[in-house]
Amino acid sequence: MKKLKNKGILFLLIWVAWMTNVETSSAQNSTTVVTSDFESWLSVGLRLKVHKKRSFELSEGLRLEKNSTQIDQYFTNLGIGYSPFKFIEFGTAFRFSQYNEEENGYAPHYRINVDVAFKHKLKRFSFNYRLRYQFRNELGVTSADGDYFKHGFRLRAKASYNIKKIPLEPSLSVEMFNQYEKYTLPFFDKLRVTAALAYDFKKFGKLKLFYSLEQEVFASYPKTTSIVGLGYVYTIKIKKKK
Repeated sequence: MKKLKNKGILFLLIWVAWMTNVETSSAQNSTTVVTSDFESWLSVGLRLKVHKKRSFELSEGLRLEKNSTQIDQYFTNLGIGYSPFKFIEFGTAFRFSQYNEEENGYAPHYRINVDVAFKHKLKRFSFNYRLRYQFRNELGVTSADGDYFKHGFRLRAKASYNIKKIPLEPSLSVEMFNQYEKYTLPFFDKLRVTAALAYDFKKFGKLKLFYSLEQEVFASYPKTTSIVGLGYVYTIKIKKKK
């Protein structure tokens, strides 16, 4: 009991020191640039498996920022997947988001992405390499108002492991973000590393817990963001009539 208490005190001290570092990083800069943050991402979705090769997914998401004390955005995402062969999958998705702009309230945005993923297995390991092109914009605001079309590429490599006789699947992924904006050259501006645990409840859906560390690169004040996320997806399989 004493050891548990000491560990609790140690954790509290580390947390306080980390919070102090976040505030100091912001205060030391005269322009109030935030260089670190802790975010929470939550999502719940419904997946419709029409065929072995085709699937549809509708999900709702909520993201919190500023040490998970304020809503950053909430969104609705509709995705379609098609896998003509076991080693390749194509996908596209449309997302409608409401971004919190604080004084100006919530601003509506849309995002469209197109994916191609290559996958293979090695014993109990599964590997997935995804290339995504995406573009997004704010609704109701034109370039004359200072809103420019934003688009870019994302490249992700993911490895997962299927534990024998246990419906628990750990995974690790690394993703690079490439961004294009008006009057700038294309550049990789962000790197994200994610460790996750997914538990399959079979008939009751799949629950996923993950932790991501996101780091900006090639910036004057690179921002580091820690993200803890929880997602749930319920799958409905439609069987063909014989």
